[in-house]
Amino acid sequence: MSNAICKWKKLNEDAHVVCEEALKRIVAITPRDPFIDISSAYLQKGTETLAAVNVLYKYGHEEPAQALVRVLFELRINFDSFMRLIDEDMKRAIQLISDSMMLEKIKQARVSGFEYLPDDLRELLEKHEIEIASRYEQGELRQIRRYGFTGLSIEQRAAEVGHKEAYALVYRNFSRNVHSTDYLESYLKAGVFSIEHEEDYIESRDSIAQYVSHFCAVGMAEIANALFRLGLNTELDDLGKRQQVIKEDEKAGN
Repeated sequence: MSNAICKWKKLNEDAHVVCEEALKRIVAITPRDPFIDISSAYLQKGTETLAAVNVLYKYGHEEPAQALVRVLFELRINFDSFMRLIDEDMKRAIQLISDSMMLEKIKQARVSGFEYLPDDLRELLEKHEIEIASRYEQGELRQIRRYGFTGLSIEQRAAEVGHKEAYALVYRNFSRNVHSTDYLESYLKAGVFSIEHEEDYIESRDSIAQYVSHFCAVGMAEIANALFRLGLNTELDDLGKRQQVIKEDEKAGN
């Protein structure tokens, strides 16, 4: 393992500690409101997913880790999309995310035939679905059902919040580890065959995975820190400086 990847791993282990502290502080805010609650949920999932990526990399399970990096990247896109909608209209943003989440839960229940749900709960869910549907035009409702609260595909969301390049680099590339449609890296690891510049390929792959994990989780913590005055400016600034040094060293070939 290269010196740069070792530094990335150490940085992200430390980043997880800072994200945990940010989560602890945002959860302690009172009084609560829906904006704080939703922001806390995003930060919690980001913090826990970063921890999972760190553990998998620690034990040499890079492919499963990359699947979680993709999860973390999509989470960051959704978080940024939520924040953009909050800037436009907080009440509508909260309504959209609440409605889309409920529609997804109802969809899941219907696919399973409402199994294990009592009839009165099924009727309540269906009534709630009708109520939600009444708030939207048919076209908008169809998009929300398909894509969630933004009504946009993941690629459109990424472009809208400024992550178009990262999407092209990460989302499709790491999807092979979600869908198990590409066995190249498994073959390389098992020694079935090798490719030219194999070490450079693995180094580049792991560097991208570590960087994306960092900017997704720490980026959400930075936004939360600024919005809710969590008091973690020094810790977050330190992480940012260390990240920049690693990137500069990689660029210089160190």
